[in-house]
Amino acid sequence: MTKTLLLLFCLIGALPSSAVGQEHFYENTVVVRLMQNSPEAQQWLKNGRSGSFQRFEKLLGNHRSEGYLLDATIKAVTKAELNNNNNVVEQNRDHHLAYIAIIRYDGAIDPVTASRKLSKYSEVVYAEPLAKQFIVGVPNDTYAKDQYHLYKTRATEAWDELPASPPIVVGIVDTGIDTTHEDLRESIWKNPGETGLDGNGSDKRFNGIDDDGNGFVDDWFGWDFVGPGGDLADNSPLPGHPHGTHVGGLVGAVINNEVGVAGTAPNVKIIPIKVGGDSPFARSVSRTADGILYAASVGAKIINCSFGSASPSMADEEVVNTATRLGSLVVCAAGNDALNRAFYPAAYPASLSVAATNNRDELAFFSNRHSTVDVSAPGDQILSTFPENGYDFLDGTSMSAPIVAAIAAMVAMTTPNASPEYIHAMLKANTDNIDDENTSFVGLIGTGRVNALKSVRKENSKFVEITSVVVSDTDGDNVATPGDELHISLSVINQLDALTNGRVEILPAPSNFMPIIDVGTADLGSMGSQTSGETSNDFVVRLPLNTPLNAVLSLSVVFYDGQEQVGTGLITRTVNPSYRTINENDVALSINSAGNIGYNDYPANIQGIGVRFRGGPSLLFEGAFLVGHSPKFLPNSARSADPSYRDGSFRLREIVSIHYDSVTSGIRAVSRYSDSADRDPLGVDIKETVYQPTADSLRTGYLVQYDITNPSDTVIKFVHAAMFMDWDMTDDGADDGCAWQRETGIGFVRNVRNLSVPIVGVSMISALPTNFFALDNAGLPGVPGIYDHFLRGEKWYMMSSGIERENTNITDVSMMIGGGPFDLAPGATAQIVFAVAFGANYEYIGNSIKAFRSMAMELGLNAVPFTPLPLNDSIFFIEGGPAITPGLHTVRFSLSGPSPVQIQVVNVTGEYVATVFNEFNVTSGEHTEVVDIPNVATGTYFLVMTSYGGTSALPIQIIP
Repeated sequence: MTKTLLLLFCLIGALPSSAVGQEHFYENTVVVRLMQNSPEAQQWLKNGRSGSFQRFEKLLGNHRSEGYLLDATIKAVTKAELNNNNNVVEQNRDHHLAYIAIIRYDGAIDPVTASRKLSKYSEVVYAEPLAKQFIVGVPNDTYAKDQYHLYKTRATEAWDELPASPPIVVGIVDTGIDTTHEDLRESIWKNPGETGLDGNGSDKRFNGIDDDGNGFVDDWFGWDFVGPGGDLADNSPLPGHPHGTHVGGLVGAVINNEVGVAGTAPNVKIIPIKVGGDSPFARSVSRTADGILYAASVGAKIINCSFGSASPSMADEEVVNTATRLGSLVVCAAGNDALNRAFYPAAYPASLSVAATNNRDELAFFSNRHSTVDVSAPGDQILSTFPENGYDFLDGTSMSAPIVAAIAAMVAMTTPNASPEYIHAMLKANTDNIDDENTSFVGLIGTGRVNALKSVRKENSKFVEITSVVVSDTDGDNVATPGDELHISLSVINQLDALTNGRVEILPAPSNFMPIIDVGTADLGSMGSQTSGETSNDFVVRLPLNTPLNAVLSLSVVFYDGQEQVGTGLITRTVNPSYRTINENDVALSINSAGNIGYNDYPANIQGIGVRFRGGPSLLFEGAFLVGHSPKFLPNSARSADPSYRDGSFRLREIVSIHYDSVTSGIRAVSRYSDSADRDPLGVDIKETVYQPTADSLRTGYLVQYDITNPSDTVIKFVHAAMFMDWDMTDDGADDGCAWQRETGIGFVRNVRNLSVPIVGVSMISALPTNFFALDNAGLPGVPGIYDHFLRGEKWYMMSSGIERENTNITDVSMMIGGGPFDLAPGATAQIVFAVAFGANYEYIGNSIKAFRSMAMELGLNAVPFTPLPLNDSIFFIEGGPAITPGLHTVRFSLSGPSPVQIQVVNVTGEYVATVFNEFNVTSGEHTEVVDIPNVATGTYFLVMTSYGGTSALPIQIIP
């Protein structure tokens, strides 16, 4: 049973951190899974799973840590696993779940970026932001007296089919349950280990002793993991928000008691597990992982989770997998965002994900849909219990999930010792197909709407599903583009009864284009129960020539045993991607069609390979292009004011294409885009060319050329262009340093802790004034950083101020390097070129940059030999001098750094005659300007330039 599909070409997808903003995560908080045998992990355990990590201080600043799971939860899980003979160790600290830490820090870095950085550490298995989770029911004031879900799912008919059996225990991980409710009190679970009298004759419920040794004291009818203050757990899981009481009633409201409503299943006991606040208005939940594992450890056969987040968590997936191994089926709501997206924990492979339908079997307007959905169930206008003996209607997948959880409990009644996987498959195998009512959502709402009667009767006792998919394209470039022929093979598992003549068909599913299926059938043959297999041959699918960019290939998969349908599935892939990877010399890199080098999907960074030197890990976390003439008009593709997103200013005009022509060696990648997607476009078109030469002197780097065109009929003045690069030479880059070398015009980044890793050098090689800014990513007093935000004002300051900051501290660093100002006349094109090189030392990189300059000049690009910036400011030339006539003349001066500049005409006695130039903000480098020499008496004068660098004078003689 799986929802995770394997793709061997062009893996395109985004961790929801790239689609989910910071507001969906807890601020300054990350979850880190430590490598169990690492010194850091062992020391953390010795410290009681608390304290700080010296290795993380440079990235996070001051920080505190705690266990992701409570000690009591780990103790309960360990005890349950020992009882199940799972061969786990008895010490809590040795359980793999004990090595998951929550770290709360004071640094400015956002949790998404911090997680990506931390995940590179050798002692870190994974790192991720801590997602906020919310209940997903939607209150509704309308009231009616019918419970149509009982009849739509045929639950009432299923009751008559159930055998006599012990009650099935269902954990309700939610906002608490009104255990005194007239329609619920008889269904509330009682912990046998915490009820009755102890050896001293005291009531175990209130004796203050952990009588059953599961880590929780007096948990006689459930547990409250949150308590009144948000972190004060207690043994009274009474409700805050009424959501949990409503969910509990849908599973276990007493049937045939002439009171209120009927639960979906008879003969169940529900465990109230409170993970919400005490306020009746609190919708957020926490400690849900503890709640799930508590339910599993005390024997819940089914666990209902009507909450979630759009952000996946590897820690939570470990939790769900552990609960499944303990014998619990975790049933989850698919979310109420009305979106085609995965929702967690529902989307984890081991979970049973439930979408919501209405009384006409149509997908409810609020329900999520996605290929990870397993089944659907009524969730619109659902009547159930409310606190204080109340009853009301709610809408949501929160209501659909407990209906399915109750039906799962009925399946468990019919099959003693049924595994979670068996119940999961039986529910999916026995749904009613509702594709005709949902033609736009085929493959996105599971196998159909649940049917309790068919499930308990096991009418369909065979079920096959996909475990993995391998797709390859026959042209061998590992990129699925229009015209490509794709070969698809499936690995599958037969979950239930044996097949005698298994086969598979694929068909186009609703999508934004229609693929051509050349081979659409394959055989499975005979398959025993709980056995895996592969298709007898590949399916063959062609992409039409009109396949859109970033199109979704969507294929319905139908399994048969003879003529009997025994399962369905969905294959989805993004094809014709908007980025390409080149690997022609010692540096491999990815380029997209929107101004980014390295990755296409900042900050998830899974689309593309980054920038890699000689097969090593990516050294570039983020690479982006910027162009503008002010903070307001600054189209760019760098991270934004919310660092969980980038500024998406550029709109594709031509997708990246690869060319082997017009270069002396190697290849070039060319893309075209405009800034029309920006909120304040500059009005330019950009052609980006990345050269990857193979000549020996050029193998360790690449050249980037930007041609910036003004298609308008208005001049664009004072334009600057730049590249922003966040380099991570090792791990998270915490021990990197960035510096500007004035003698060569190269910005370097190197790691000072590991001298075996390469150094990178970047130079702007065009005939433009150079701008450079070395960034400490965390920022400093008076110096902007990029962890908390990257405002356009900060971007503009860094890219337009000359050689403004030449060195960083040893920390996590970035650089901004570019050129300008320059003007763009109507219809004109300006070109700026950058060289990037890697090597073991500065001299080698310097020689490589020189070779790239020569190559660029041979290609006729805007490249010039490097002239070092002056150490002092000076005015050194006037056209036609030293004897000149009054009127317009060209002067030249140079600045060692950005500065205001004033040029005055002064006579031999030092008296002021005229100001001929006065600009407040002039960049470093050499400048040529036109000045108007006044008509004064013939004689000797001086042009006196005043700047931050002091005063410089050029003698002249004014003649008639």
